Amino acid sequence: MGLRSVFGDVALPSAARGAGTYTGSPVANAGMAADVLLSVHCTASSGTPTLNCSLEESNDGNSWTAVPGSGTAQLTGAGNAMASAAVTKNYVRPTSTVAGTTPSVTYRIALLIVPE
Repeated sequence: MGLRSVFGDVALPSAARGAGTYTGSPVANAGMAADVLLSVHCTASSGTPTLNCSLEESNDGNSWTAVPGSGTAQLTGAGNAMASAAVTKNYVRPTSTVAGTTPSVTYRIALLIVPE
């Protein structure tokens, strides 16, 4: 069995983010996506932050639901986290939540798409 091409993109560019929820743009549709690997790279933090990242999927690109089992381990400072999940709907995007006491977290999220 040969290897298939894998598609990837930075779905949420690197930036310092305070408390809140942040989502990336949809990067694939279900016609292509079967398995999605979510990769988080956090380069800096201040305060006492927590960073939680996961995937959401949608049939229409407007109404989003969580992809079960797609959450990364929580980050509380610089470091990396990864998760993977199967996607069954038309669109997929990353979502992340920064919380804590006066948090600031600099991070980016990349997605790798393994086609069906």
